Amino acid sequence: MRSQFCAKGDLYRLLSALEATAGDFVTVYVEPACFPDYIDRLWLDPKYSTYVDEIKVAVNAEAVIRGVRKYGTGVTIFWNGDGNKHVVLPSFPISENKISTGKLDTSVLRKALERRHVIGVVLVTWGSYAIGVFDDGNLVESKIGTGFIHKEHRKGGRSERRFARRTEEQKKDFLRRVGNRIEERFGGFTLDHIFFGGNRLIARPLSQECKYLQSRTRMISPRILDVRYADREALVNTLVEITKSLAFSF
Repeated sequence: MRSQFCAKGDLYRLLSALEATAGDFVTVYVEPACFPDYIDRLWLDPKYSTYVDEIKVAVNAEAVIRGVRKYGTGVTIFWNGDGNKHVVLPSFPISENKISTGKLDTSVLRKALERRHVIGVVLVTWGSYAIGVFDDGNLVESKIGTGFIHKEHRKGGRSERRFARRTEEQKKDFLRRVGNRIEERFGGFTLDHIFFGGNRLIARPLSQECKYLQSRTRMISPRILDVRYADREALVNTLVEITKSLAFSF
């Protein structure tokens, strides 16, 4: 088994190569909420029984299971007896459960990739944040900001406890302000997806301080974008990461 992250163009090239391949395929699309039950119940004509057995083994590979949990977008399976055997975790959710045999069916995956996506991005580290909205690949709204937070105080005793309380108060105030900025910047858009990035430990407390996020938990991707800084450059570059799919080849 091999795995690779595929930019949108790379994935299109893979689909084109598979579409040019002769032979029968089994194509399976699984919505996020239906995995793995949909695969567990998979049954096809006895002609494809070997394919079905191989598919069930493939999707239960540890790396695939981890990827499915990380992406939360469902699963696409293209399976051919001549070595073209792929499990793709797309960048955006699969919209329907579907099985087809014979000619390769890339329609559902192409639909997920090609539709217009309005994406909210929140990058946060302690003391800085970058918020943006991408509409069909274009950054149409953004806000970059900072907030002062004391570093840890290590002298001990009352002084340390006093600084610790002050730091916690500053963190809460910072999260409230970021939450307000999220509502201000996202409120004018109908978002399809929301992505967090930066310090992954901030995601939960920020959500607790932000009513906008609390009311839109289904939009929030389980993927945490791996960025070190919360600034405009990082914000602009997140789109590349967001639109990558994860492909496994067997």
